[in-house]
Amino acid sequence: MAPVSDSLVTAQPGHRRFLFTLTSRPLRPFFVNCACPARSRRAVKCFFFPAVLLLALGSTLAPQPNRPPANTPIIQLAETPHPIYSADPNDSWNRIFYYLFSRRVHALPSSEFPDAAPFHAFDGFPGYLNLQVSSQTIERSETGDRAIDPLYPSFFVDVGARVVLSGPAYDGLRQALQDATTETAPRTPLARAVMQNDLWSAYDILSRNRFHRENGPPDLAGHLDQLQQLLAKLMHKLALTPEEILALPDNYAAAKSRNSLPDLFGKDSGWHEVQWFRQRMHDESVDDRRAVRIFLKPARPPRNVRKFLNQLPRVQGSAADQLEAVALVTQALVVDSRGNPQPSSLTTEVQIRRFRSLDEKPLPRTEISVYEISREQLLKGPLSGGLVPEPEDSPAYAPAAGNDYSFTSLLSTHQDWGPPVLIHLRTRCVYCHGGDDLKYIMTFGIVRAPHEQIPPVRELDREHHEAADNVAERKSKTTTWKALLKDWETVSESH
Repeated sequence: MAPVSDSLVTAQPGHRRFLFTLTSRPLRPFFVNCACPARSRRAVKCFFFPAVLLLALGSTLAPQPNRPPANTPIIQLAETPHPIYSADPNDSWNRIFYYLFSRRVHALPSSEFPDAAPFHAFDGFPGYLNLQVSSQTIERSETGDRAIDPLYPSFFVDVGARVVLSGPAYDGLRQALQDATTETAPRTPLARAVMQNDLWSAYDILSRNRFHRENGPPDLAGHLDQLQQLLAKLMHKLALTPEEILALPDNYAAAKSRNSLPDLFGKDSGWHEVQWFRQRMHDESVDDRRAVRIFLKPARPPRNVRKFLNQLPRVQGSAADQLEAVALVTQALVVDSRGNPQPSSLTTEVQIRRFRSLDEKPLPRTEISVYEISREQLLKGPLSGGLVPEPEDSPAYAPAAGNDYSFTSLLSTHQDWGPPVLIHLRTRCVYCHGGDDLKYIMTFGIVRAPHEQIPPVRELDREHHEAADNVAERKSKTTTWKALLKDWETVSESH
């Protein structure tokens, strides 16, 4: 049955424009996978059940999820390409971005969006949130120009990949990749680095979804192979020399004054970059194509920094009580012209939580600040830094699991996948950090066995890319990297 348009609502939080189309559709409750943030193979303190357990229980605990109108996919291509890389929407790079990122998404708003009433009680949210879900689905138009991976959703599912693996979307993406590979117009090193990281993400996501090939159309496997070969070929063409990578702009530094970002990298700023365990779930969630850097600012300057850092994992209660703020900076990796993963100076996202005011007084409510890259802004004005602030009440998707950082997270009943649920950005943070005070610090949340030997908390050298070097080294040992390297070498041989 075709959707019935009840109302049209337009909002513009930050730099994105969303089109909300309310459609008449009865709500059927579904189960939310509120998973604890698993860190590799280690156990962590958690507020929710592990995702795997919830997936296993979903078939018995929950009915089928609500769906958009019959014959309407949850995820569809957006109407037209957006001018990200040039003013011409028909530019081959704009078309690539369109097929990889731009989507229309059917979603269910939570009661944090009053215009989507009426709402119904629903067990999927953590109880302390006291939220309900709308009885109506909405359609959101997303350009995708954010700090996200392409082909979303790709966590537990291949729904996002299937959008471009058949039909006109496959033909369009294949042609766009071919056109970009054969074009002779010059592109700046900055644009090449940004595009290459997006192509790399698409390659890995397609690799990760190869096990779904037998469940799709007969031509799915061939289409997947061809797209991966084209992605690798274009990545090879766009590869930067080591000298070009070193010369890329530091967009965090450029955005610092414009957005009043903290001086995380200043020697005497009071901030310390730290690492306890080398593996981090933020790195793993993007298949080690980007690296996370963690910064802490003590509430008071410690006399002995090393001693102060190493007592944080042992603090009774929350380590946040001894801190003024914490920050997470996501750093992009690129593949150089020699076929090696390398850290770059490009920051794609910044997350900051402030627990105390500048005069050291505890804040009544933890303040959060989130900045996400806009490729369009960065490429049009590199001096802007391209990092756009996201208000804490801006729309975000409820995660399917605590370690799910993809843009759209479909929610599962184990038997089927339902539309994502729309919540506020702050509420999404609560899913991982537990409780609206947002004081739980994941870096120190590892549960240790009584006699387990653990590494010390280290302060990293902020002038270098130590965390990113670790991620690049780990990436070079993964199966997705070996697959890419094989295609990369094939391209090199043909040249």
